[in-house]
Amino acid sequence: MTSRAWLRGLKTSHHSARRILLSPLKTRSSLTVLLDTSFLLMMLEQRRDIDEELRDLIKGPVRVVTLDMVERELQRLGRTRSSKTGGLANAALELLKSRKYSIFTSGIETSDTDAAILSFSLAKNEQLAIATVDRKLRAALAGLGLPVIYPMRRRGLLISKKVLPSST
Repeated sequence: MTSRAWLRGLKTSHHSARRILLSPLKTRSSLTVLLDTSFLLMMLEQRRDIDEELRDLIKGPVRVVTLDMVERELQRLGRTRSSKTGGLANAALELLKSRKYSIFTSGIETSDTDAAILSFSLAKNEQLAIATVDRKLRAALAGLGLPVIYPMRRRGLLISKKVLPSST
C-alpha cells in the first residue's frame, strides 16, 4: 500500500470495489472541480466554505467551475423566494458571482442537469472531479471511473474514485 491512507469499502450498486481518499490529494497539474446544484445548496445550508474545504482536501492548484445548466437550475429554484431552498439558491448564485467561478456551457441539448454533468465530464480532457451530494449521480460517475467529491457530515470533504480491486 502507498503512503496515502486509503480505506477500502463502500460497495456501489454494481458491487465494484471502491476506495476513499482520506489524506489530502496532491496534484501537480491543476484539478478542475465541477460543482453540482446539490453540493452548492448543502454547503451553503451548513454555512461551510467551499474553497477552504477544497484546499484542505486537494494540495495543489484547483479550479472551481460549474455548468450553465446548474446556474439555470439555481435561478429556477431562486424564483421560489418563499422557500428555504429558494433563498439558498439565490445565495449560491451570489457565491458563483463573488468567487468568480467559471461557468461552462454544457454542450448538449437536454433539460436533465445530471445528464449534462455526465456528458461534460466524459468530454473533458483534463483532470476533473465532480462535487455532488446526489447519490444517483455519484453512483453513475463512479461507474464511469470519475472522481467524486462529497461532504462529510460536519466538516471536511472526501474524494472517491473507482479503482480496480487489488489482486492481494
